[in-house]
Amino acid sequence: MILRKRQIMVLLTAVLICIPLMGASRSNLNLEQASELTLRIQNIPRQKTTEPLTIFWAKAGDGLYKTVVNGDKKKTYSILKGNFSNVLYQDYETVYFLKQGEGQAGGIYKFTMSSKKLTRLTNLGEIDQFFLKNQSIYYTTNSMTIDRGVYRMSLDGRSKKRVSPTVLDPQDKKYHYYIGYGIQTLGDLYFPLMRQPLPSTGEMYIEENVDDETAFDRIFKKTKEEQLSSYSFFMTDYIGEADSDSFFFVERDRDKHTTYLHLFQKGDEIVRKIIGWDLEPLDVLDGWAYFTVSDEDKETGGVFAIRMDGSGLRQVGGNEFFYSDYLGSIKRHLVFQNRNDDSFATLKGI
Repeated sequence: MILRKRQIMVLLTAVLICIPLMGASRSNLNLEQASELTLRIQNIPRQKTTEPLTIFWAKAGDGLYKTVVNGDKKKTYSILKGNFSNVLYQDYETVYFLKQGEGQAGGIYKFTMSSKKLTRLTNLGEIDQFFLKNQSIYYTTNSMTIDRGVYRMSLDGRSKKRVSPTVLDPQDKKYHYYIGYGIQTLGDLYFPLMRQPLPSTGEMYIEENVDDETAFDRIFKKTKEEQLSSYSFFMTDYIGEADSDSFFFVERDRDKHTTYLHLFQKGDEIVRKIIGWDLEPLDVLDGWAYFTVSDEDKETGGVFAIRMDGSGLRQVGGNEFFYSDYLGSIKRHLVFQNRNDDSFATLKGI
């Protein structure tokens, strides 16, 4: 299982080069009529890890570490010295990470545990982030010397292909999801979640070369793009499960202190509204969406899970698990790391 920090693919330059909203249709959903979820916060004792978990992680400016968690026992080993980030792995043998240079994002490296071999996979520099999917590496780059965009690379680094100028990691086989241009509403600026139908073949999510005729058609509403969010939406509000048709996102009507939870599964969308609580998406595991909730003062909250069809809401953890501490999942466990002391906490999924 991949350990990842929010498996999501977003270019920070998306707001600069995405498609204008002049030709976009609005979602037909009436959010006010969405069924309300009532949250009841309980004190849930933290469970001990029942099986050993191995976590690879990076300490800023220090190096790569391995921590083995077994019940109350934790043992940490130093693997490599250096400045690393974005640590990912599919097994306990091969670890991928960004090695960063002086004052800039760096390249992707592969480290093989058994041979202690360190292999550089990219020579580009200025790679923002990457993730593993379909036995490939997908990465974004903000380099001024090559085309900005999303690239797919083989696990050995030998083949690379640009697959999109800008893209959220698409979790639906029918649509491409992305961040749209900013919309000004009563002094607030937000960037909506958009989607367009995917082509029947290939990974051409949107056109790489836009000519004047294409731009003209977009302005005069000849595209099939659709605006999905109506209220405050951020790049971290969209979470999907790798290699499936399941994902969810949240949007917030801050005037009414209401959050709308959008659940997508195999093309079907379910919306639930939560009044009086702030939600932060965590992950999708085995058909369950996980998210944290907190009150306005951040003093009361917890971790909740809900099925992707909108049923089965339940609290699975207390408010000691923070959205900002979430690393990813291992063996159906949600893993959190305290940034102050590098300690780990795990929460077993449903």
